[in-house]
Amino acid sequence: MRDIPRADHDFEFVGGSVALDFANTLGGMHTAPTHEHLVEYRDLVEFGRSAATLSRPESRRLMEEGARQPARAAAALRRAIALREAIWRVFDAFATSERAAAADLATIQEEELAALKHGRFEQSGSDVAYQWSDELTLDRPLWDIARAAAELLRSKGDLSRVRECGSTTCEWLFIDKSRNHSRRWCDMNDCGNTAKVRRYRQRTRASKTKASR
Repeated sequence: MRDIPRADHDFEFVGGSVALDFANTLGGMHTAPTHEHLVEYRDLVEFGRSAATLSRPESRRLMEEGARQPARAAAALRRAIALREAIWRVFDAFATSERAAAADLATIQEEELAALKHGRFEQSGSDVAYQWSDELTLDRPLWDIARAAAELLRSKGDLSRVRECGSTTCEWLFIDKSRNHSRRWCDMNDCGNTAKVRRYRQRTRASKTKASR
């Protein structure tokens, strides 16, 4: 893995899909990241708990199992990061009107198929819901992420609204669900405000330059 500083803040959920939120666990640019959320296996489990794809009891059991089987936990983390990077490259390609790499699409498909082996439909009255098995293998945190990525690929409306943050220092992804489809920033309070401050300073410098002439 690249030597990237550990993130000093909690996970952020601004993507509109758990798959995109997972892609956004690498800070800044994927080509030149500023911080990493997924440093060890327990970080992967904590993402699932924070995203509500894992319950607290499930998270606790997975962390205990990861501590008992560190080699397998490390392998699960490597798979998770490989999936994350494939998700980012695929949806960044859609966001920038490029063609997604076949290998990255195959990674998402393979992880979804692996996850679906643990799923089942359950009926409650007149409703049918999709449920995961009670089995807790160390790759459990990947199941919802892989399924969400595959479902986003199969969608029509949401896929066409995937965007990349407009900041020059951020490549986070999100689904633009704004009324007029004009959202530019992953987070208006972060990248959006930074851009506003930059534009203000540029206008101020330009005004001072004109006044000095």
